[in-house]
Amino acid sequence: MKTLALVATALLTSAAQTIVAANSNTSSQAVASPLTAVRDILHAQPFTLAKPYRNDWSKDHALVTSGLLLVLQVDPALVAPRNAAEPILYAGNRAVQRLNHGDQSGRVIGIVPGIASLAGLPIWFGAPGLPERVTAESARAERARAEQAGIRPFTDEKLRGVARPPVAAADLAALLRDQAAPLVLQYSPQEKELADTWRLPPARTAPRQH
Repeated sequence: MKTLALVATALLTSAAQTIVAANSNTSSQAVASPLTAVRDILHAQPFTLAKPYRNDWSKDHALVTSGLLLVLQVDPALVAPRNAAEPILYAGNRAVQRLNHGDQSGRVIGIVPGIASLAGLPIWFGAPGLPERVTAESARAERARAEQAGIRPFTDEKLRGVARPPVAAADLAALLRDQAAPLVLQYSPQEKELADTWRLPPARTAPRQH
């Protein structure tokens, strides 16, 4: 199980790492302006985990035991892989942990750690940077800028329409396998390979030979 948890955490952070990897097909694309609201929200599901994982999309690396699993409609230009800093996706005072790219589908599946509701929280792309450097102070500053720019939360009616029942999972690997993978297949099927990776059986230690 320890190996499985480590693999799952690596999968969660792989999107951030590969986003800044060299990509000859997208390096010449124009980067959309920062402070851009997401286009729509399609799915919001609270979750809890029996076993926490470390949040590598924040400088404090806090342990995550609960949060929201989201599907967001976004401008594909904002999430295309590139070898440069890119606009960071925020929800309220937290950076959203993006699980996929979404540049082909225009849909991002992500986790907002530590909250159970988006009521009153704007969701937007802030200034370009690295998510692992986000602090509580920098996130508050980005939110203030977003609100000054006129970015507003989704209405309560909209949030009720996309809300899904809470789920409980043993750990991050189980959440990715049972909840996130089906969302990728439904909303960003171009990334089926990513969903298939999350659904692989856990590696098992070979029995000792006597």
